Amino acid sequence: MSRSDIEKYGNQGRDISENSTEQKEMNDLFEQDAIEGWEQVSYDTSVLNTMKAKLFSQNRFSWSTAISSLIVGGILVIGYQTIINDEPRSTNLIVAEQESEKLSLVLDEINIESTEILIPAEIEKMRETEKTEQIDAKVIIDDFVQMEEFEIKFPALEPIKIPVVPITLLSPVIDKIDAKEIYLIDLKLIDYRVYRENPVVKTKQLILTGTSANKENESSDSFETGWKDVQIPYIQYLDKSVYYFNKGKSKKALTRFETIIQAYPLDVNANFYSGICLYNFGEYTEAINRFETCLSTEYRNFDEESIWMKALCLDHLNQKNEAKLLFQLISESRGFYANQAIEKLK
Repeated sequence: MSRSDIEKYGNQGRDISENSTEQKEMNDLFEQDAIEGWEQVSYDTSVLNTMKAKLFSQNRFSWSTAISSLIVGGILVIGYQTIINDEPRSTNLIVAEQESEKLSLVLDEINIESTEILIPAEIEKMRETEKTEQIDAKVIIDDFVQMEEFEIKFPALEPIKIPVVPITLLSPVIDKIDAKEIYLIDLKLIDYRVYRENPVVKTKQLILTGTSANKENESSDSFETGWKDVQIPYIQYLDKSVYYFNKGKSKKALTRFETIIQAYPLDVNANFYSGICLYNFGEYTEAINRFETCLSTEYRNFDEESIWMKALCLDHLNQKNEAKLLFQLISESRGFYANQAIEKLK
């Protein structure tokens, strides 16, 4: 359906016998959905000019104009996702669904960027250490895979006698259990949905509040924004948080992990991965606090990793005696990091 078809249809009305556009609409599900979308904007094709002007302006660009244009585009594809029961779908409808999915991805990406709480000043000013000193998501993912293979290969190792180590270097909890795990973006996590009833995270969301009266006639930047308090399901919030961590967006990831910790101070997921973020920022003392929190809980899923990371932090802080004790413990544990600890001791 062309732009001229839409304009002609809007002028002629909905007489099927006189309107070829209407006949086309009745014979094609795609056209039906498109016509319904245009009906919502009174068949005013000038909105296409507005979209073009806003999206391709040489002078300025803003998220608000892009979002408003995408909303108009969304009207045109709003019906594409409806599938008539057992009716064969036309090629046009399949293509429309694919385009709708692409639009959804764009809107979701905008939503990801615009629903963040503001990064606190203390996190914003952090600077990452040298890349060679960092531990990124790929390293952690590789370790998880190799640890699983290691446990399969050595399932029946007898525990050895643990050397005398100050209690502050170890977990103060004696009877610990393995919690149920899930993997999001290949990163290991404790599935707290099993242990908490309807867990949620309280945060703030950036929203469009409408067009202010003094900006109604302006062609761009006419949407006002505001923050509102929202409750997001824990697993959904965590998923996006580890997404940022996986992408190397450490400040955003750390900000979100901090938000989770505000709601659940002993959350192993948020404490462990925020500890990695802090380690990469060179905030070793605070990182140790996060790894110690992991060790203080009843779940041992991250104990081996937390002890190893704590040892690395102590080494960076030049607390050589404490670091050596931990490396010694790790090397004699026959665990996954034993060989790496032996290298550190050399």
